[in-house]
Amino acid sequence: MSTTPTHRSLWRDVPLPEFPALQRDIDVDVLVVGAGLTGITTAYLLGQEGIRVALIDREKVASADTSRTTAHLTYVTDERLHHLVSKFGADAARKFWEGGQVAIDTIERIVEETGNDADFVRVPGYLHARVGQALDSKEVQSLRKDAELARSFGFDATFTEIAPYSGMPAVQFAQQAKFHPRKYLNGLLTVIQQQGGLVFENSAFESVDDGDPMTVHANGRKVRCKYLVIATHNPLMGKKGVLTATLFQTKLALYTSYVLGARLPDGAVPEGLYWDTNDPYEYLRIEQDDDHQYAIFGGQDVKTGQEDDAERVFERLTRRMREVLPQAQIERRWLGQVVETDDGMPFIGENEEREFIATGFCGNGFTLGTLSALMARDRFLGRDNPWRSLLAVNRSPFHGGTWRYVQENADFPYYFVRDRLRRPELDALDQAGEGEGRIVSHQGKKVAAYRDPSGKLTLLAPQCTHLKCLVKWNSADRTWDCPCHGSRFRPTGEVLGGPAEQPLKRLHD
Repeated sequence: MSTTPTHRSLWRDVPLPEFPALQRDIDVDVLVVGAGLTGITTAYLLGQEGIRVALIDREKVASADTSRTTAHLTYVTDERLHHLVSKFGADAARKFWEGGQVAIDTIERIVEETGNDADFVRVPGYLHARVGQALDSKEVQSLRKDAELARSFGFDATFTEIAPYSGMPAVQFAQQAKFHPRKYLNGLLTVIQQQGGLVFENSAFESVDDGDPMTVHANGRKVRCKYLVIATHNPLMGKKGVLTATLFQTKLALYTSYVLGARLPDGAVPEGLYWDTNDPYEYLRIEQDDDHQYAIFGGQDVKTGQEDDAERVFERLTRRMREVLPQAQIERRWLGQVVETDDGMPFIGENEEREFIATGFCGNGFTLGTLSALMARDRFLGRDNPWRSLLAVNRSPFHGGTWRYVQENADFPYYFVRDRLRRPELDALDQAGEGEGRIVSHQGKKVAAYRDPSGKLTLLAPQCTHLKCLVKWNSADRTWDCPCHGSRFRPTGEVLGGPAEQPLKRLHD
């Protein structure tokens, strides 16, 4: 059994093509900001329609949350089906799940179009009672209810008393899927270039001037376009003012999910997708190789920046995996981030005229990201889309999620005040060890100090550039994370994930 798992997702072993930074002014029909699955799929679909499109990212393509996924392809949402029906009604719940189904079918069609199989395979998915947990008659009844509802809506769902892997009551959903995300995106990027699409890496969005055409400033250059799609996981401010963008952010909550990759003996668990009914839930994906299986196991979700010790979270997850899969040889571990909403449905659509955003995918990032790409294409082309009103960004304020909204937003005042009153972790800069970041007292102030493996010390202002909460060091991922709204920064202060758009202020090297 490996005692030193690699801190790298399974997918990162497959390279993607490299692209230049934006070095000249350009004119296109549509600019897509964010080159993850959502943005790349949007550029691909627009290119198929003959639209002139450019795709930009502040990092390498597909290097952020898209590379940290567990790549479940399922229309089964984090919000249980009977809860969706209770909140929104049967028609809305059915339509929401149908969107995921259409997305999986679209991915399968794109795999065929690009000629890149991407290891795509249809597998069953199981929503099951927690392994090792005493059976609760109410929980079993809720599983039966979900199965009946799903069947009544036309989905292939079956209640079973004993599911594979868990040995617990479950709902089996047929025709879910899995694939290799970077192999898939490699195929899309190849076609985008063949279609004449432009792709630029290391080209951060800076601002946008409204007009006809719009002018987007990125990497010191200008992109003139008719339409803007923001596909950045957590949306950029774009045309919105600071106050409006901040208010929208209160409807989102960013969580970090912890993941393990492990080798299993051949035939240990039937190939498929598994997730339980707890909150937060555990999930398992089984990959079949020639002479063994590979398991991706995750859970222990914690609101970003609020874990006491990320290493301890991984320790808890490791102990749990050894309980449920004692034969697992753990080889990898990584972190991913999910964006949840106040009501359990994503926000997909225009937030301003000619500006389209997509966020709040919860645990369905690849299906809802694909659905977002379909919706963005249709919106630009003026086509009707069945999900436009259901998932609209400007839908009614809380949409059934008032209490969730209040709970999630209690964090901001709590952490804003608490972290200013707490003592620094260290009293002197020379106490910071190599390869670690700490909040240190320096010249009477708190600073975020990071010492790299060579001994070089970087000092940063610890205030998140979003709303000035104090960041916290994540030892597992080597990032500065904000506990208020989930922004993430590299050790030397560059933005890794929003809502922050500016780096931490550099004080001293």
